[in-house]
Amino acid sequence: MTAASRICFRKAGVLLLAACVLLAIPVGSQARDGAATFTVDVVLDEVSASPLEVTLSCGEEAQLNESATVRPGESTTFSIPVGEDRPLTCMVGASSPPGRVLRFLGDGGSRFEASESGCVFTGVEPGHANFCQMRVEGRGTSLTVYKKWIGAERREKDVQIRLTCGGTANPEPRVINANVPGGWKLDVSDPDGVLCEVHEEKRDDFVSDESDCQHLLILPGAREECTMVNTKVVKLIQMLNRYGLVAMILVFLAAGLVAVRKNFG
Repeated sequence: MTAASRICFRKAGVLLLAACVLLAIPVGSQARDGAATFTVDVVLDEVSASPLEVTLSCGEEAQLNESATVRPGESTTFSIPVGEDRPLTCMVGASSPPGRVLRFLGDGGSRFEASESGCVFTGVEPGHANFCQMRVEGRGTSLTVYKKWIGAERREKDVQIRLTCGGTANPEPRVINANVPGGWKLDVSDPDGVLCEVHEEKRDDFVSDESDCQHLLILPGAREECTMVNTKVVKLIQMLNRYGLVAMILVFLAAGLVAVRKNFG
């Protein structure tokens, strides 16, 4: 691939892809009589990604199949035989790397349509030169933490939470409350995921249950959620404040009755 064709691939919009096809395909790979070509280019929006296993399938029962490994920033060209009186439908596809998503653009001599699985070309005839661009984009990984109160009669103070993943503490805490969740966006590239746990500040006015936010296996691209459950602790002094006035009234009434009896006894 020439340097000019690489620049064209990176910057081309849908209207310019047809011009890129002709620029990108080497002379030796141009569609010959009785054949059609499919040039695949992989564009990376992230810092790093694994190579893509790209597959070309043509025909109703995918009787024509070819595959190749394409690294980000590189391209490959498939060439398949096509009968004059039997136009084909072909799809160029690949599986998304862990934690990422693929977007597809295409153009060329055949009719193009992007699907969730790849570039679909219909009406493929001999001599058609087609182009499929696969864009590897990051798919955000996140953890959202919710708060549930038990025994609270009014809005409680916000509670600070902290996250640890893979044994490394996140330096940025979050503040949550009922109906006010908090969370983090995570960078998870390991296809096996990472173990995370969330802890909250300890206070003497509630008992915390963190079990739902422990031992969380977060996979790339996951939208994980968990809930912190706090049970309100009612202190003795609060009980006295609530019932103190009634108790004092009863004490004074009792003392008054005793005094009356002494005076009239």
